[in-house]
Amino acid sequence: MMETYTKSLESIISDCENWAKEIGETYQADLIIFIAKSGFLFAKPIAEYFNCAMVDILVSRPASKIKDKLKWFIKFIPDSIIFTILKMPLTYKFNNKNKERKIKVSERFEKEKRRAHKKILIVDDSVDTGWTLQYVYKIVKKSFPEAIIKTAAYAVIDYSKDKVSVDYYKYRNTIVLTATSRKSTQYGMFLKLYEAWITGQ
Repeated sequence: MMETYTKSLESIISDCENWAKEIGETYQADLIIFIAKSGFLFAKPIAEYFNCAMVDILVSRPASKIKDKLKWFIKFIPDSIIFTILKMPLTYKFNNKNKERKIKVSERFEKEKRRAHKKILIVDDSVDTGWTLQYVYKIVKKSFPEAIIKTAAYAVIDYSKDKVSVDYYKYRNTIVLTATSRKSTQYGMFLKLYEAWITGQ
């Protein structure tokens, strides 16, 4: 049975500050690559701890645009119903068949390719089916063939383990609702922080 949690933006930042210290005990990253948009919230405290560059790779599923259109409706769905849907094995079986991803490598990423990085950490909020992380890992490996690449996800679901291995995680087989979810009352705050970083403001 999967556990479920709802965490505020502030508690996620605090968690990730402590998580960075834990990761730092065995791995000192000199570049953080996060899977945008949601990975930003988790990667920023880690990049600040390591005092290293942070760049993004934007990944979206075909269903993302539909979720954007329905975000105001989604806000009114009780958390209990959302958690029930997300815990259903059929949800993951359906998502596992949906391999399609739109991937956009940022200019920040392209600039860092010109620099020598020895240890790279890929960060995302969660890994469920593993398709997104698998695609991103291949891009990073091709772009930085000499680097040691590790992966980190705040929450990991075992349905992904046949595709990817996640080196660092805080929760396993656990659903965590955070500010990166359209369901969260802090979603707008998260978007403002993300857009500020994107625009350099």
